[in-house]
Amino acid sequence: MKPQTQAVLNLLRSRGTEGVTPDLARSIVGTDRLAARVWELVHEEGYDILEKRQKGGYSKYVLREPLTLGLAG
Repeated sequence: MKPQTQAVLNLLRSRGTEGVTPDLARSIVGTDRLAARVWELVHEEGYDILEKRQKGGYSKYVLREPLTLGLAG
């Protein structure tokens, strides 16, 4: 995985349900191509990422990871 793609994945994980916008990714990760990095995560790495269209013509991306339950057993 490319370092910038890994950085986007880390940001998606840290933001949880708040998601990541292009402006946030630009300021934290330094990428102007958030959609391309998300495409790589979905199509090359197999992650489930939800795209939420926002007013103003941009998208917010939210990583949907499976719930992990701490079941003792």
